[in-house]
Amino acid sequence: MKYFIWTLGCQMNKSDAERIISVLENLGYKLVSKESEADLILVVACSVRQSAIDRIYGKAQEWQKIKEKRPLITILSGCVLDADKPKLEKYFDIIFEVSDLPKLPKILSKKLSNLTTYKTNNYFKIHPNYQSSFQAYIPISTGCNNFCSYCVVPYTRGREVSRPADEIIVEVRNLIA
Repeated sequence: MKYFIWTLGCQMNKSDAERIISVLENLGYKLVSKESEADLILVVACSVRQSAIDRIYGKAQEWQKIKEKRPLITILSGCVLDADKPKLEKYFDIIFEVSDLPKLPKILSKKLSNLTTYKTNNYFKIHPNYQSSFQAYIPISTGCNNFCSYCVVPYTRGREVSRPADEIIVEVRNLIA
């Protein structure tokens, strides 16, 4: 199956996309550079800016028209406010939290058959498929506990979760090796 991934927002979403790519590639999916070639389109969203959500709505409506002509699975993940999810559910076949990435094969198996399960249930244990040979985003934590009035991060990424230092060091060493 061929897939296209569209990433909006910050470097954390880019890091998430690299992990999502890793999961999909391990399932035998092939990344394509054009939406028109894809059987599956996955959006790593950003609810921080309304303009990004508006762009997602616009593309989702385009994809609905494609679905009338051929099979297409659309998936939404990333930073999505709970308040936005009900409005987006009618456009996307699957909406999942990035923290549930290890469950993606099982989530996909509800739409498709013959998928295997993933080896871990820890998001940080999924080795990213880095998209650049000279830079990498290495998350040391995700989420936030502050709940500032102007920020959606605690609502989209959840409470703060930090990685163990030795795990981060191993990832860095593997990158520079």
